Amino acid sequence: MGYRNLTTAHCDSMGKAILSSKEWLSLLGSVGERIEDVKLVLNKSGTMEYDVAHSSHYIHYKKTYPEAVKESGHLTFTDLKKTKTFLKKCKSDVTIQQSATRLSLKCGSMKMTLPILDCKSTQLAPTLSKLTLNAKNGQWGSFGRGTFTTHGETSFSDLIDGANIAKSLSADSDFLIKANADEKELVLHAYKQGGAAIICTATIENAQGPNHTVSSSFGPWLLSCLSVLEPNIKSTFHCGDSTVLAVEQSGEGWERTIVVIDQQV
Repeated sequence: MGYRNLTTAHCDSMGKAILSSKEWLSLLGSVGERIEDVKLVLNKSGTMEYDVAHSSHYIHYKKTYPEAVKESGHLTFTDLKKTKTFLKKCKSDVTIQQSATRLSLKCGSMKMTLPILDCKSTQLAPTLSKLTLNAKNGQWGSFGRGTFTTHGETSFSDLIDGANIAKSLSADSDFLIKANADEKELVLHAYKQGGAAIICTATIENAQGPNHTVSSSFGPWLLSCLSVLEPNIKSTFHCGDSTVLAVEQSGEGWERTIVVIDQQV
């Protein structure tokens, strides 16, 4: 996975790309509900990618769109809400282009421009991107000061469903992610002190790790972070005792890495 400092790449370039409104909405929606802005990096090869970070998580995403990139550079969306509102009204291809101070969206006779402000999601991204790159180069043996001991492949669909149930019961549930390589189980335990508890289990394939359970705790943000994942695609994960949860996904022409910050980090 080709990590680099996307916050400085093409810093003097102003990008241009054309996609259908549906594809734009899918791409911008991939940042999840906790991210309010995003800076896309457009490459001549046809790829669009971003690094975004929040106090709760980090995402690296990259996808290839053949013929879509007209000019390499940046597209900086500092008001995703207004951007999505415009895109939802579009029924055909949308051209998005960046100038020095504004972002322009054009679909047929409709056009909207937005000012380019500070992109908050890029502020934490360089640090977490470097930690993620170091972890990957180290075969996911650690992340920062935390040690990854358990690895494997699984589908997160059942765990996401369980987290959604927990959220419906209590908006501020706490979560535990438990993994046991010997038993080939990844468990989500959602609970509220004095309230309901939900336990969901997913089977781990190609499990590696100790013959005991490791556990990390997360706050209510876990659901929104996991919801970024494609739920039915087999994912590779890395975790340990009191560590972040790292998940890698890929498909035809796209790849994603998400790191969810543990409560104790």
